[in-house]
Amino acid sequence: MDLKEIRQIIELMKRHDLSLFHLERDGFKIKLRKGVDFAAAPVPAAAPAFAGAPGAAPPGAPDPVAAPAGGGPFIHSPMVGTFYRSSGPGENSFINVGDTVDENTTVCIIEAMKVMNEIKAEKKGVITRIMVEVSTPVQFDSPLFEIQPA
Repeated sequence: MDLKEIRQIIELMKRHDLSLFHLERDGFKIKLRKGVDFAAAPVPAAAPAFAGAPGAAPPGAPDPVAAPAGGGPFIHSPMVGTFYRSSGPGENSFINVGDTVDENTTVCIIEAMKVMNEIKAEKKGVITRIMVEVSTPVQFDSPLFEIQPA
C-alpha cells in the first residue's frame, strides 16, 4: 500500500465520518483511528515542541525501532507517524513508567498526515519502559512501550 492509497482511505474516513479503519492484506496491516477528542484540536504547522518526557529513552540510546533482545512484551506502533506522549505541549503524559494499563487505556498519540491518532494499550499490564522519545518518527510495528503483563 502506498501513500496515495492511504490518503484516499483518510479522505473516505472524513467523507463518511468514520473514526476507525482497519485492513489486513497479504501480511500488511493498517489501522487508522480518529479520536473524537482530537477532531477539533488545532494541528500546528511544525512538530510541537513537547518537553522531554520522564521515562523516555535518553539521547544516544539504541535505535527504538529495534527491540532489545530479551525485552518485552511490547506495545507496538500500529502505524507510521510521529510519537507524542501527551495531547499537547504542557499537558500531562497519558502514561508513565509504573502505570497500570488495560486494553482501553490511551498510551500515546501518533500523528500521521496531520491526523492525531490515539493509540490504546490493547493489553493489560504495568508499563516498565518507554522506548521512544517525544516527537520521534516511528515505523509500523516499532516497540513503543515495554509492558509487564498483569
